[in-house]
Amino acid sequence: MLPTWYNQYKQIIEKSITDYLDLYFLENKNEVLNDFKESIYYSVSWWKRIRSIFALEFYLLFSNKTLVDLELESKDEIHDIIKFCIALEFLHSYSLVHDDLPAMDNDDYRRWELTTWKKYWEANGILVWDLLNSLAFEILWELKDQIVGLKLIKKFWKSVWLYGMIWWQVLDLYYENNNKELTLEKLVEVHNKKTWALIEFSIFWWILLSGFKWSLEKYLDFWKKIGLAFQVKDDLLDVEWTKEETGKSVWWEKKGFVFFIWIDETKKYLNDLVDSCFWIIEKLKSQKLEFLVWYIRDRKK
Repeated sequence: MLPTWYNQYKQIIEKSITDYLDLYFLENKNEVLNDFKESIYYSVSWWKRIRSIFALEFYLLFSNKTLVDLELESKDEIHDIIKFCIALEFLHSYSLVHDDLPAMDNDDYRRWELTTWKKYWEANGILVWDLLNSLAFEILWELKDQIVGLKLIKKFWKSVWLYGMIWWQVLDLYYENNNKELTLEKLVEVHNKKTWALIEFSIFWWILLSGFKWSLEKYLDFWKKIGLAFQVKDDLLDVEWTKEETGKSVWWEKKGFVFFIWIDETKKYLNDLVDSCFWIIEKLKSQKLEFLVWYIRDRKK
């Protein structure tokens, strides 16, 4: 069972996403768009929100604020941290819709539900990820501090394009057809581009928004290790669990961690990554961050 604070963070983020989309679509009530609107809500509706919860907790931690403070500071408009969380979730959803397409991973299910393209057809799936990608950058432009907004847009852009998520997809597709060239070291590099990019951004952004001024050196590896831990756990789920248990397609990949170092060593590798994460955040004394690390290690979906 998830703790109360996690559900509270999650509910705040999800309500903000729905409210933002409601307002966004308010100006265009053309019935032709009804199915497309439905597919947008569907595509952003059922994720764990781990990236945005990381972002929100780091912000509160380093700005010495609470959720009550955020509410008082944003009576008439969405707070910048919440805007950031919405943008992050749109970009995350966009990446999943994109990955599931027939030309990519060709997946039919995520979290026991049909993927966007499978439920609303492929062309609509492409349009969904087009809009979610654009909306993510539009929201960042709406931050009160436009200088900060521009810096975040640049960082966001780097997380997504050629040196971020797209570079991972290029490499991943390449190694699908050139499996013999893949090594464990190259696999780590691929996944750093894939999962690390957005998790890095969800953690790093508070430097700009929270006014954090302490030494950053001890936190530089946290997002790399937690992002890699997330992917290593995914590889274990693909081998040890079924579609019914994980809610998504599972398969034995000849390019995953288990293929290179087998199950026991993969579990040890995961535990070593988790231990490193705990060591990095130890002095922060945040039970919430500790829970998120445990959650990534022990999740079953």
